[in-house]
Order: sequence, then structure tokens, then C-alpha cells
Amino acid sequence: MEKWLVRWDETPPSKLSDTSFDIFTYHGEDGILQYLISRLPGIPQTFADIGSGDCIKSNCAALAVHYGWEGLFADRNEQQLAIGKKFYKPQKRNGHHLQFVCSEVKPATVNKLLTDAGLKGTIGLLSVDIDGNDFWIWKAIEAVQPEIVCIEAKVELGDSSLAVPYSETNHHQADAMYNGASVPALCKLAKQKGYKLAGANKQGYNLFFVKQTSDIPEVKPEEILSDPEIRASFYPEHFFTSHRFEVI
Repeated sequence: MEKWLVRWDETPPSKLSDTSFDIFTYHGEDGILQYLISRLPGIPQTFADIGSGDCIKSNCAALAVHYGWEGLFADRNEQQLAIGKKFYKPQKRNGHHLQFVCSEVKPATVNKLLTDAGLKGTIGLLSVDIDGNDFWIWKAIEAVQPEIVCIEAKVELGDSSLAVPYSETNHHQADAMYNGASVPALCKLAKQKGYKLAGANKQGYNLFFVKQTSDIPEVKPEEILSDPEIRASFYPEHFFTSHRFEVI
């Protein structure tokens, strides 16, 4: 790991996704997070993983297993959380403070969820991946101020700053096409909350934000969305005229 990080000291990556590798993740997020963490000295080793699934295929798993990070795994699927609880038994036996909360996370409840888990103020990482209302969850969060935010965008919504309105049906399982928020919409929200875009995974849907005060360079949304493969996934114009969106 140290040699890998030294390599990026000597030749900084042209884009954040160049630092990709996977331990538990699927699309390079483990490497991206390690790179960002290495550029943020003194970052708290705490996380909140909202939409954690089984807690193993998670942006926070490598941090909990290999680096001793502590925090919260939250998901609405009790069976998935049970898998995570079993997997992390060795860490808990070693005194690591890991919590598993089964909850349908909503804007009205997310801050209580975090504070009940003992999370407040500055934490290391907030990961939001609930396949739909991610924008509205992050917008509502006030209890914690993460150093890094990883959040899922709906790249198919293209260059416009749009979000599907908050509702119980803004979810991938309810409608695979009509859910989520665009990359520009999440970047606008980030700016309001004091963050800047550091980059994305190669597919462009997992965005990484850091505080405006950090030395990590800012990336513009168009740098993510200019990739030809990502642009090829954009929805046609008639999709936007036949569905209701909030302009952010």
C-alpha cells in the first residue's frame, strides 16, 4: 500500500478514477478512498454507511476490516444486515465499535439515526447508496460533517441539474429508470454544504466529495460526463418531458 501511495506522490493521477482498485468494492472505490484518505491527514477513522446492503460489498468494508475504522452500517434489509453482523464478529470481538441498524432511512429520521449511533460532528466518511433518494438524504444531514462523501448519482439524467422528487417510490426497485439525481444536481448540493467534487469511479455514478478547504483539486461535473461511454447512457429528451423532476 505504501509503495502504491508513493507512486501517486511522484506522478499525481490525471483523474481520481486512475487510483481505482477493489478489495470489497466492485468499481474501484476502495482504491479511490485510500487515495483520498492519504491526502487528508488526521482524518477521523469513523464512517456512516447508509444503504450498506450486506455490509461486505461496501465502501466502508476495507476500512473496517483492514484499518480499524468504526461506525454505522444502516440498511432496510434485515437479512442483509444479518450477513454483515456475522462477518464482522472478529472485529467486534477485538473491541471495534461497529453498529448495524435496520431502518428505512428518510430525511426526517436520518439525523436521529446518526446521533443515536453516537455519530456527530466531523467523521471520516459518509457513504450514501440507497438507489434513489440519496440526494434528499444528504441534503437533510446536519448531524455529521464528513471529510469525504461518497454518494450515488443517476448519470443517465445527463448534463441537467435535476432530481426525482422525494417519495417512497423514488427507488430503483420501484422504477429502474425514474429515480435518483444527476451529477450536476449533487454538485450543486455539495457546494451548498461546503464540499467540492474530487472525482468519480470510472462509470461516473459514484461521486466523491471533499471539503472545500482541502487541498485536493476540484473537478467539474462536465469532466465526469464528457466520457463517451457515460454520455451514451444518457436518457433521450422525451424521457424528461414525460416525467416530473425538480430543477436543482
